[in-house]
Amino acid sequence: MVALVSLVASVATASAQPTLSTPTPIPLGTGSVATRPLDRYRAALAALPPLKDMVFQYSESRTGPTRTLVELHRVYRRVDGAERNETIAVNGEIVVPAIVHYSTRPDWPYDVRAFAVSSDDYDLLPIGPKLVNGKRAYGISAVRTTTGDFSVTGIFLDETSWLPLRETFAVTGSGCTGTGSIDFARGGGTWLPTSTQVSCTVGTGGATFKESIAFSSFTFPPSLPSDIFGSAQ
Repeated sequence: MVALVSLVASVATASAQPTLSTPTPIPLGTGSVATRPLDRYRAALAALPPLKDMVFQYSESRTGPTRTLVELHRVYRRVDGAERNETIAVNGEIVVPAIVHYSTRPDWPYDVRAFAVSSDDYDLLPIGPKLVNGKRAYGISAVRTTTGDFSVTGIFLDETSWLPLRETFAVTGSGCTGTGSIDFARGGGTWLPTSTQVSCTVGTGGATFKESIAFSSFTFPPSLPSDIFGSAQ
Protein backbone atom coordinates (compact mmCIF):
# COMPACT_ATOMS: atom_id res chain seq x y z
CA MET A 1 0.00 0.00 0.00
CA VAL A 2 1.66 3.16 -1.15
CA ALA A 3 1.32 6.95 -1.40
CA LEU A 4 -0.93 8.84 1.04
CA VAL A 5 -2.42 5.86 2.88
CA SER A 6 1.10 4.49 3.26
CA LEU A 7 2.07 7.77 4.85
CA VAL A 8 -0.74 7.24 7.36
CA ALA A 9 0.37 3.65 7.93
CA SER A 10 3.96 4.69 8.56
CA VAL A 11 3.18 7.41 11.08
CA ALA A 12 0.34 5.59 12.81
CA THR A 13 2.73 2.60 14.36
CA ALA A 14 -11.31 11.66 4.37
CA SER A 15 -14.71 10.53 4.91
CA ALA A 16 -16.58 13.56 6.24
CA GLN A 17 -15.93 13.88 9.94
CA PRO A 18 -19.14 13.98 12.02
CA THR A 19 -20.09 17.40 13.34
CA LEU A 20 -18.86 17.71 16.91
CA SER A 21 -21.02 19.23 19.60
CA THR A 22 -19.41 21.28 22.38
CA PRO A 23 -17.69 18.67 24.57
CA THR A 24 -17.32 18.46 28.31
CA PRO A 25 -14.55 16.46 30.00
CA ILE A 26 -15.18 12.75 30.50
CA PRO A 27 -15.62 12.23 34.26
CA LEU A 28 -13.10 9.99 35.94
CA GLY A 29 -15.82 8.38 38.07
CA THR A 30 -15.47 5.47 40.43
CA GLY A 31 -16.80 1.96 40.62
CA SER A 32 -16.24 -1.22 38.68
CA VAL A 33 -14.11 -1.38 35.55
CA ALA A 34 -15.87 -1.19 32.16
CA THR A 35 -18.78 0.93 33.32
CA ARG A 36 -17.87 3.95 31.15
CA PRO A 37 -17.31 4.10 27.36
CA LEU A 38 -13.55 4.56 27.63
CA ASP A 39 -13.20 1.69 30.08
CA ARG A 40 -15.31 -0.51 27.82
CA TYR A 41 -13.23 0.51 24.79
CA ARG A 42 -9.95 -0.32 26.51
CA ALA A 43 -11.27 -3.63 27.83
CA ALA A 44 -12.58 -4.57 24.36
CA LEU A 45 -9.22 -3.82 22.72
CA ALA A 46 -7.41 -5.87 25.36
CA ALA A 47 -9.76 -8.82 24.78
CA LEU A 48 -9.13 -9.02 21.02
CA PRO A 49 -7.28 -12.17 19.91
CA PRO A 50 -3.82 -11.83 18.35
CA LEU A 51 -3.64 -11.41 14.57
CA LYS A 52 -3.50 -14.63 12.56
CA ASP A 53 -2.15 -15.59 9.16
CA MET A 54 -4.50 -14.00 6.65
CA VAL A 55 -5.19 -13.36 2.99
CA PHE A 56 -7.21 -10.39 1.81
CA GLN A 57 -7.75 -8.01 -1.08
CA TYR A 58 -7.95 -4.25 -1.24
CA SER A 59 -8.92 -1.77 -3.91
CA GLU A 60 -6.87 1.42 -3.83
CA SER A 61 -7.94 4.63 -5.57
CA ARG A 62 -5.56 7.59 -5.89
CA THR A 63 -6.76 10.90 -7.27
CA GLY A 64 -4.57 13.92 -8.05
CA PRO A 65 -4.99 17.15 -9.97
CA THR A 66 -4.75 15.46 -13.37
CA ARG A 67 -5.61 11.76 -13.08
CA THR A 68 -7.10 8.90 -11.08
CA LEU A 69 -5.44 5.52 -10.65
CA VAL A 70 -7.29 2.46 -9.32
CA GLU A 71 -5.43 -0.71 -8.35
CA LEU A 72 -6.55 -4.08 -7.00
CA HIS A 73 -4.18 -5.92 -4.69
CA ARG A 74 -4.07 -9.34 -3.05
CA VAL A 75 -2.08 -9.61 0.20
CA TYR A 76 -0.74 -12.68 1.99
CA ARG A 77 0.28 -11.75 5.54
CA ARG A 78 1.87 -14.09 8.05
CA VAL A 79 1.54 -13.68 11.80
CA ASP A 80 5.26 -12.76 12.09
CA GLY A 81 4.72 -9.81 9.74
CA ALA A 82 6.02 -11.29 6.49
CA GLU A 83 3.89 -9.95 3.65
CA ARG A 84 3.43 -10.63 -0.05
CA ASN A 85 1.54 -7.89 -1.89
CA GLU A 86 0.38 -8.62 -5.43
CA THR A 87 -0.92 -5.94 -7.80
CA ILE A 88 -3.48 -7.93 -9.79
CA ALA A 89 -5.33 -5.20 -11.72
CA VAL A 90 -4.81 -1.55 -12.70
CA ASN A 91 -7.71 0.61 -13.87
CA GLY A 92 -9.78 -2.51 -14.47
CA GLU A 93 -7.13 -4.28 -16.56
CA ILE A 94 -5.85 -7.60 -15.18
CA VAL A 95 -2.07 -7.61 -14.62
CA VAL A 96 -0.44 -10.86 -15.82
CA PRO A 97 1.80 -11.81 -14.21
CA ALA A 98 0.94 -9.95 -11.02
CA ILE A 99 3.44 -7.36 -9.79
CA VAL A 100 4.78 -8.75 -6.49
CA HIS A 101 6.34 -6.86 -3.59
CA TYR A 102 7.68 -8.46 -0.39
CA SER A 103 8.04 -6.79 2.98
CA THR A 104 8.15 -7.56 6.69
CA ARG A 105 6.30 -5.44 9.26
CA PRO A 106 5.78 -7.09 12.66
CA ASP A 107 2.97 -4.67 13.47
CA TRP A 108 0.17 -4.44 10.91
CA PRO A 109 -0.52 -0.69 10.52
CA TYR A 110 -4.24 -1.26 9.85
CA ASP A 111 -4.78 -3.26 13.04
CA VAL A 112 -7.37 -1.49 15.20
CA ARG A 113 -4.87 -1.61 18.07
CA ALA A 114 -2.50 0.58 16.05
CA PHE A 115 -5.08 3.38 16.40
CA ALA A 116 -5.56 3.03 20.16
CA VAL A 117 -5.54 6.28 22.13
CA SER A 118 -4.31 6.85 25.65
CA SER A 119 -5.14 9.58 28.13
CA ASP A 120 -1.37 9.95 28.50
CA ASP A 121 -1.25 11.46 25.00
CA TYR A 122 -4.77 12.81 24.46
CA ASP A 123 -7.49 14.88 26.04
CA LEU A 124 -10.62 12.77 25.46
CA LEU A 125 -14.05 14.40 25.49
CA PRO A 126 -17.51 12.87 24.91
CA ILE A 127 -19.58 14.01 21.94
CA GLY A 128 -22.41 11.55 22.50
CA PRO A 129 -24.44 9.29 20.18
CA LYS A 130 -23.72 9.35 16.43
CA LEU A 131 -24.54 7.20 13.40
CA VAL A 132 -21.67 5.55 11.50
CA ASN A 133 -22.66 3.59 8.40
CA GLY A 134 -26.18 3.28 9.81
CA LYS A 135 -25.00 1.92 13.18
CA ARG A 136 -25.28 3.62 16.55
CA ALA A 137 -21.93 4.80 17.87
CA TYR A 138 -20.74 6.65 20.95
CA GLY A 139 -18.48 9.52 19.86
CA ILE A 140 -15.36 10.71 21.65
CA SER A 141 -13.29 13.72 20.56
CA ALA A 142 -9.51 13.30 20.87
CA VAL A 143 -7.04 16.18 21.12
CA ARG A 144 -3.40 15.16 21.13
CA THR A 145 -1.35 16.75 23.91
CA THR A 146 2.05 15.46 22.75
CA THR A 147 3.87 16.19 19.50
CA GLY A 148 3.70 13.84 16.53
CA ASP A 149 3.03 13.54 12.80
CA PHE A 150 -0.15 11.54 13.39
CA SER A 151 -3.04 12.27 15.73
CA VAL A 152 -6.42 10.64 16.20
CA THR A 153 -9.13 13.33 16.28
CA GLY A 154 -12.24 11.24 16.91
CA ILE A 155 -13.30 7.75 17.98
CA PHE A 156 -16.79 6.39 17.27
CA LEU A 157 -17.45 3.26 19.31
CA ASP A 158 -19.93 0.53 18.45
CA GLU A 159 -22.38 0.49 21.35
CA THR A 160 -22.47 -3.31 21.45
CA SER A 161 -18.81 -4.31 21.20
CA TRP A 162 -17.32 -0.95 22.32
CA LEU A 163 -14.76 -1.24 19.55
CA PRO A 164 -14.29 1.57 16.99
CA LEU A 165 -16.59 1.69 13.98
CA ARG A 166 -14.61 4.71 12.81
CA GLU A 167 -11.60 6.74 13.83
CA THR A 168 -10.76 10.11 12.30
CA PHE A 169 -7.25 11.52 12.21
CA ALA A 170 -4.91 14.28 11.09
CA VAL A 171 -1.55 13.54 9.48
CA THR A 172 1.53 15.44 8.28
CA GLY A 173 4.67 14.28 6.51
CA SER A 174 6.60 14.45 3.23
CA GLY A 175 5.42 18.02 2.74
CA CYS A 176 1.77 16.99 2.91
CA THR A 177 -0.88 17.89 5.49
CA GLY A 178 -4.26 16.21 5.60
CA THR A 179 -7.12 14.47 7.35
CA GLY A 180 -8.73 11.10 7.01
CA SER A 181 -10.65 8.27 8.58
CA ILE A 182 -10.56 4.51 8.94
CA ASP A 183 -13.63 2.28 9.40
CA PHE A 184 -13.77 -1.11 11.12
CA ALA A 185 -16.24 -3.98 11.50
CA ARG A 186 -16.40 -7.46 12.97
CA GLY A 187 -14.95 -10.25 10.82
CA GLY A 188 -13.08 -13.52 11.20
CA GLY A 189 -13.64 -13.55 14.95
CA THR A 190 -11.88 -10.20 15.36
CA TRP A 191 -12.21 -6.51 14.39
CA LEU A 192 -10.99 -5.68 10.88
CA PRO A 193 -10.55 -2.56 8.75
CA THR A 194 -13.14 -2.10 6.02
CA SER A 195 -11.97 1.16 4.45
CA THR A 196 -9.73 4.16 4.91
CA GLN A 197 -9.65 7.57 3.25
CA VAL A 198 -7.10 10.38 3.25
CA SER A 199 -7.15 13.86 1.71
CA CYS A 200 -3.80 15.66 1.71
CA THR A 201 -2.66 19.11 0.52
CA VAL A 202 0.95 19.78 -0.49
CA GLY A 203 2.30 23.00 0.99
CA THR A 204 0.15 26.10 1.46
CA GLY A 205 -2.56 26.31 -1.18
CA GLY A 206 -0.91 23.50 -3.13
CA ALA A 207 -2.39 20.54 -4.97
CA THR A 208 -4.75 18.23 -3.12
CA PHE A 209 -4.44 14.47 -3.41
CA LYS A 210 -7.00 11.93 -2.26
CA GLU A 211 -6.61 8.24 -1.62
CA SER A 212 -8.97 5.55 -0.45
CA ILE A 213 -8.68 1.84 0.26
CA ALA A 214 -11.52 -0.67 0.52
CA PHE A 215 -10.60 -4.00 2.15
CA SER A 216 -12.40 -7.24 1.24
CA SER A 217 -12.24 -11.04 1.04
CA PHE A 218 -10.45 -11.72 4.33
CA THR A 219 -9.65 -15.39 4.91
CA PHE A 220 -7.62 -16.99 7.70
CA PRO A 221 -5.89 -20.20 6.56
CA PRO A 222 -4.33 -22.42 9.23
CA SER A 223 -0.90 -21.56 7.78
CA LEU A 224 0.74 -19.98 4.74
CA PRO A 225 3.57 -21.81 2.93
CA SER A 226 6.96 -20.12 3.38
CA ASP A 227 7.65 -20.08 -0.38
CA ILE A 228 4.83 -17.53 -0.82
CA PHE A 229 7.00 -14.91 0.85
CA GLY A 230 10.13 -15.06 -1.29
CA SER A 231 13.00 -13.04 0.21
CA ALA A 232 10.81 -11.91 3.14
CA GLN A 233 10.44 -15.44 4.54
